[in-house]
Amino acid sequence: MTQKIVNHATRTEAISNFTKDRYVSRAYAEREWGRLWSETWLFAGLEQDVTSAGDYFVFEIGHESILVSRADDGRLGAFYNVCQHRGNRLVHSERGQADGFRCAYHAWTYNADGTIRSIPDRNKFHLGLPCQQTSLKKLHVAVWEGLIFVSMADTPPSLETFLGPVVDLLAPYRFRDMLITEDQTVHHYCNWKTIIDNFSELYHVDYIHPQHQRFVDCCNDQVDLFPYGHTGVIVEGATVNPRYPVPVEPTDILTEQLKNLDLDPADFNNRVPDIRRAVQLRKREIGPARGYDYARFSDEQLSDIWQFNLFPNVIMSFTPESCWILRPRPHPADPQQCYFDKITLTLFPDSALQAAAAANGKSGIAPGGREHEVTHFMPGRDAKADYTRPERDVFDHHAILSGEKSMTITIDQDIELLGGVQAGMRSKGFDRVWLNDDEIRVQHFHNALDDLMEAP
Repeated sequence: MTQKIVNHATRTEAISNFTKDRYVSRAYAEREWGRLWSETWLFAGLEQDVTSAGDYFVFEIGHESILVSRADDGRLGAFYNVCQHRGNRLVHSERGQADGFRCAYHAWTYNADGTIRSIPDRNKFHLGLPCQQTSLKKLHVAVWEGLIFVSMADTPPSLETFLGPVVDLLAPYRFRDMLITEDQTVHHYCNWKTIIDNFSELYHVDYIHPQHQRFVDCCNDQVDLFPYGHTGVIVEGATVNPRYPVPVEPTDILTEQLKNLDLDPADFNNRVPDIRRAVQLRKREIGPARGYDYARFSDEQLSDIWQFNLFPNVIMSFTPESCWILRPRPHPADPQQCYFDKITLTLFPDSALQAAAAANGKSGIAPGGREHEVTHFMPGRDAKADYTRPERDVFDHHAILSGEKSMTITIDQDIELLGGVQAGMRSKGFDRVWLNDDEIRVQHFHNALDDLMEAP
């Protein structure tokens, strides 16, 4: 059982321990706002929500509200969502389409590019109303693979510099072409970093996610460490956990994967270790008929699951066909609460590829069912023309504990546990975090956080 570490960063990380203040202290959270959230690139939303002139969405982070909109000339802009007259919150809807933004208080109106359009009774402002001062205040905005990032910093590095090697490593995945198929937000009772820590290590998997032993190997993972605090982990999929006896028959999850690819699970009785290679070969064989182009992927990428954490608060877990974007956001007032977003992206089949495969005499194979975890099922969806963007579902974490809501069994298990972690951190009987060697991604994240928090 080995963990391979690939360090793309310039320094060698050393395991240390740190006090609990960063999870429970209001003073720490206030410093964190000025030194972290206000100084780095933040994932705000998806470009598919602002494709046409006048499209907009609102990104809430801490006590700030940020308006992202597409101007008439096609340019993307990001602005503080606050009227420049008396500070009223300008836009209250989560997303939509408008030819301008009108303040409900005194009817100051702004164009989609943030410039002021009209001010009632302008002649009564004897101090003057210069356009550049009455237009909405801008933020830096940039796009990578359909993901929109904003920064409140005065002079942030370019987004490409900030992401670094991640850009090239994730180039084969077509996140830009994936569409939102589920959009959820849970109000959770833990610090946002508690969630980041949880998704930065596999040490806990055997103990709270027993289903994982039935379809992935979390023991022999590869960890990647990047500049600016980003990390990655790669685990073998379409296999079983070697810590446990290898089953004679494919597990229930492997059986579903095999059936999805029109492979007979009975053919792998006493051959469970062969399933991973069979999945790789079968996906290459039937990919075009299903509408998927796998030419740019390695064999390992066709079977394995990648998870990359983009500093500070984005967790991406993905395969060639789908992606989860997980994003904990700090609560505006209480460091022991947060909002946790889960956006599911799905790559729809390419009808042109399917048609070309049919013309070449390769039969189209009926697609399988919708996946419940990020595994390697080919999503069973009809033409993209039938697609409708889902509304965001917002709920409290008690709705998950009661079974009323679900974010998949794995994340439900995490949410149920992390409330207890935060409650324990408040105890006088706990004062600091102790990490082991397998938690190097947690350490790397906190080292990058410390760099910002301790900077002059």
